[in-house]
Amino acid sequence: QYYEDDTHVREMSRDQDSWLTAQLSLTPSYKHTVVFQHIPWFLRSPDEEKEYFNICQPLRENMLNKLHSAGVSKIFTGHYHRNAGGWYKDMELVVTSAVGPPLGDDGNGYRVVKVTECDISHKYVNIEL
Repeated sequence: QYYEDDTHVREMSRDQDSWLTAQLSLTPSYKHTVVFQHIPWFLRSPDEEKEYFNICQPLRENMLNKLHSAGVSKIFTGHYHRNAGGWYKDMELVVTSAVGPPLGDDGNGYRVVKVTECDISHKYVNIEL
């Protein structure tokens, strides 16, 4: 994910950001807008310290504002190999554990996301190995 480190791919990073800006400009015509990405902006709180598993400030705050302003309601991520998440205003960030080896106590699994006319809900499903 270029937001974490674009040292060797600056042009691709700019292209990705331009593409995202263009996509977010279309969101007023959508019923629901969600984002799927690998590295979470935060694990539990938007104002937490930077660590290996989240994105640094001030980029984090700027991007959360950008996504929220565009009407994004959910951000689904991974990378942490544990379940986590939290809220930025009324926008939920959901961090899902791994199908492969998890790092926490959540066990192997996946997240089911249900989209209806009025809502988006989700739940983590453990895989019995």
